[in-house]
Amino acid sequence: MKTKKTILTMLMAVLFSSGAFANFVSAKVKVTGVTCSMCSNSVHQALSTLSFIDKIDVDLQKAEYNLTFKAGAKVSMDAIKDKIEGAGFSVGLLMANFKFSNVSVTNDYHYIFGDDTYHFVNVKNQNLNGVTTIRFVDKGLAPIKEHKKYIGLTGHGCIKTGGSKSNRIYRVTI
Repeated sequence: MKTKKTILTMLMAVLFSSGAFANFVSAKVKVTGVTCSMCSNSVHQALSTLSFIDKIDVDLQKAEYNLTFKAGAKVSMDAIKDKIEGAGFSVGLLMANFKFSNVSVTNDYHYIFGDDTYHFVNVKNQNLNGVTTIRFVDKGLAPIKEHKKYIGLTGHGCIKTGGSKSNRIYRVTI
């Protein structure tokens, strides 16, 4: 009996942990400084080294990269930013499609997912269910002007910090 209980507990832990990072579906990244196909290729090569990216589609005219994530993979927006900067460019805009399951958000709501916290800034009270596009407004993930605008729209102290490496706080809006 004890063995069955242990096996059931372990099975439940595996089932719940395997889907723990499955909520990110895709993202669109606008990269500043990309002016030619060689620049675009450099960014593409850098992003393709990230293990959680399944597919990359590039719109060279707009310097946009549409990223599709592997199901169940832990996605890191900071890793995307680091790869782009490592290739010599900057993130001009980052929007991600996130699959929510009946999450009620309000202005300054903190949604915890995995090791990260998503601070919703300047949003109306709403229920998120299904795939929703969230826009990152942190420094380095959005234009400076936009980042400064969102800092002024909240009184939370976390807006001035990014959290720690083990618990990153991202500022997002819808």
